[in-house]
Order: sequence, then structure tokens, then C-alpha cells
Amino acid sequence: MPQTHQKQNSIHKHNKTEIIVRDSNGVAVFLKKISKRLYSLRCSVIKFYSGTTQFFSWFIFWPTYNLFFKVKIHGRENLKGLKGPLIMVSNHSRFYDSFVYRIIVGLFSRLVPMRFMAVLKFTDPFLNFIKKTGLIHFVYSLFGVFVVEQGLGLNKNLKRAKDILKNNGVVAMFPEGRLNKSKEILFFRRGVSALALSNHTKVLPMHIAIREGNLKKLRRGTLTVHIGKAHYLETHRTYEDLAEELRREVVELGSRG
Repeated sequence: MPQTHQKQNSIHKHNKTEIIVRDSNGVAVFLKKISKRLYSLRCSVIKFYSGTTQFFSWFIFWPTYNLFFKVKIHGRENLKGLKGPLIMVSNHSRFYDSFVYRIIVGLFSRLVPMRFMAVLKFTDPFLNFIKKTGLIHFVYSLFGVFVVEQGLGLNKNLKRAKDILKNNGVVAMFPEGRLNKSKEILFFRRGVSALALSNHTKVLPMHIAIREGNLKKLRRGTLTVHIGKAHYLETHRTYEDLAEELRREVVELGSRG
């Protein structure tokens, strides 16, 4: 009898443990689902308000750029029919290049909102000063910009971009990784090719050339954009080779004058 009682207690404890484990697993699964839904909701909200702000920003950027620059956009026919998922890339010579993207795609575009990949560590003293005022964070949040950090690794830095592309969004990147005011375009970081291959996404290369005018002489500058053709990257090459190929495409676009 004592052995039978002991056995029953053992079975009872085992069943109780199983129930606790199942309950714990159930809570974990439930919390995971809630987390995913909250993340999905957050992404939808960001997409909505960044799309709204980018749409209305055209009414500010288009007249402003045309006031200070002679704007010439070549290859706009390459934008016809384009929609997400898509990766847009270009050289990066001015801090306001991202605003140029807005006038490139036009007022009514299926490429809006463009989700820009950016950094918060700058080599430019002026941008560091602006950052201290909080304006950089404000603009980033207003236009749905997401931040990457050096040292986090490729997978962690590209996670947000991958999620955007999976939801048929548009990611805009400056693969040089920083502002470059020299005439020679710097090497492109491998993240752009890694992202394109991981989601099998087309890449749209562009070149932006800006020459400031002279306000004292009321002389406008020139803003010239060349848009290439969107295409998929070859899968049998290394990230570095593909990034360099994209760089050469952008350089070639810039050589068209």
C-alpha cells in the first residue's frame, strides 16, 4: 500500500509539472504573438504617418529646390511601374540628399513612403551640432527613418530593412555610409547587396550631382539626377563584388553629365 501511495504521489507531481510547463509555454507563445502584433501595428503606424508627411513634404521641397537650383532629372521613365519591394541607392554628397529623393519620385508615387536607412554618428561638424539640438531625431521620426549602428553586425542592422521589404516597402540607402563631398564616389558597403540578395529585391541606382549657386549674385545652382534601371543582383557573386558593381553603375550614371 505505501508503495502504491508513493507511486500515485509521483504521478500526481509529474502531471502537475506537465501542467505548469504547458501553462508556461502557453504564456510564452501568447506573449510572443502579442509582441509580433504590436510590432506589426507599430510598423503600420510608421508607414502611415511617414507616407503622409512625405506626401505633403513634396509641396515644400519641390518649390524650394526649384527656387535655389535648376533641377534636371534624367531617366524618369525608369520609375514607371515601379513599386515595393525596392531598394533605392545613390551617392551621398549633401546632408539634404534624402529630400532630393522626394522630388525625384514625383508627387503621386507608389514608391512613397521611402524608408531611409541612416546613422546618428556623423563626421560632419555641422550635422553633429544639429544633432545636439534634437532636430535630427525629430526629422528621423517624422519621415520614418530607421537607424543602423556600426558594430552591431550585418544581421541586426538589416533586420528592420528586411521587414520593410517583406511588407512590400521601399528602402532608401546611401551605401557610401557617410557624407562624401569629393568628386570620387567611395566604395559601397556590402550591406546593400546583402539586403538585396536576402529578400531577392530589385535595386534602383541613381546619381545626384549638386552644384551650389551664389545667393549674393542671385544665381541658382544646379541639381542633376540620373536614374538607372532597377534590376536584381546576381546570386553567385560575393557581397563585396556586387556592392562594387553597384558603385560603378552609379559612377557611370554620373558620367552622363
